[in-house]
Amino acid sequence: MGRFAVAGAPTVFLAWPRRSCRLTWTPMAEKKANFVPVGALDRRPPSKRELLRGLVRQAPFVAKNFQLYFRNAWRRHVLRTKVVAPYAVTFYVTHKCNLACSYCTQKEPEVFSDELPTRKTIHLLKRIRKETDSIVITGGEPTLRADIEELTEGARFECKYRSLLLITNGTLLDRKPRILRAVTGLVVSLDALAADPTNPLSKPAALPKVLENLELAKELLGSPRRITISTVIEQWNIAEVERLLDWCGEQGFVFAAQSAQMEKMPNLALLQNPQYQALVDKIIERRRKGAQPINGTPRTIATLLRFGSFECYPTMFPRVYPNGDVFYPCEPLRKVAGNLLRDGSLKKIFACGKEIYGDIPPCQGICYLFGNVLSHYYVNDFWGLAGDFIR
Repeated sequence: MGRFAVAGAPTVFLAWPRRSCRLTWTPMAEKKANFVPVGALDRRPPSKRELLRGLVRQAPFVAKNFQLYFRNAWRRHVLRTKVVAPYAVTFYVTHKCNLACSYCTQKEPEVFSDELPTRKTIHLLKRIRKETDSIVITGGEPTLRADIEELTEGARFECKYRSLLLITNGTLLDRKPRILRAVTGLVVSLDALAADPTNPLSKPAALPKVLENLELAKELLGSPRRITISTVIEQWNIAEVERLLDWCGEQGFVFAAQSAQMEKMPNLALLQNPQYQALVDKIIERRRKGAQPINGTPRTIATLLRFGSFECYPTMFPRVYPNGDVFYPCEPLRKVAGNLLRDGSLKKIFACGKEIYGDIPPCQGICYLFGNVLSHYYVNDFWGLAGDFIR
């Protein structure tokens, strides 16, 4: 799958030491057509008291964001580097998958790595936890790992991650139900609501099972807001994505979308499609009005789906492969700068990567992924981004 999305407070940054480096169907149950989410009925802006209560309730999250903001301001404006501190780590637990989606970047990765035994993987998770309290577990399809329940439980209850998201195609969740008692959120990739059994390795063929497992996940997680439906927009499924947007509003799921990449580049032809532009307008307007939960802010969504200009800071969302290899500056460039089990920390690996490969190059236009766009606004317009989320 290899996409996403989003998740101890970091300390004040000190310059990293330099060192020598070696590279060694239709839904199961039809909903009423005139269904309106309860949240859409209340358009009143939050009062100051409500905002203050929200800040207190989310104190660890707020503290993390402010401390990370000042850390990265130091790096950008004093150290003059684009190598910023990590916000959340994406950890690939496997390269294996039981589907073959057309847009997937992990079907034939140029850099493979072996899966570690369970205890060694948990040790790796502990290394990551020293530098961030937020992790996204992905693949491949993570539920194909025999020990995925032990890994998610180890991450949440042993390593004490505050935010633990798992990205899945949703086909095997009923076989691994303990996952749903460990994660803080679930991201299920789904690109259509029309079943198509003609290609057994496609998501439309697996749709009935995915919908069944979404009902299970909603029950065990306790709230649909803890489930994000992540869709990839291509020319063929624009109408289906619009249906998914409406369906997520009915179900109470968070909706998230990005466009499919073509050889790591955005499909600019989408911008010439009036149906695509109308869909993007609809997504942004619903997010602006708060009509339903949608991932991102109006500005980040517009940048992501209309391929606007942005400056990527990939070390904010670093990617770690199953054996502990860490990419610098990012996984799509296929440059491994170190291994967490050998080198001990992300900051050492990034310092090594900068020494070998130089600072992060300008590569705008390669990967329109949510984390990349979010990193731009987080570093360059933190206060505007915070205001957008509050609104």
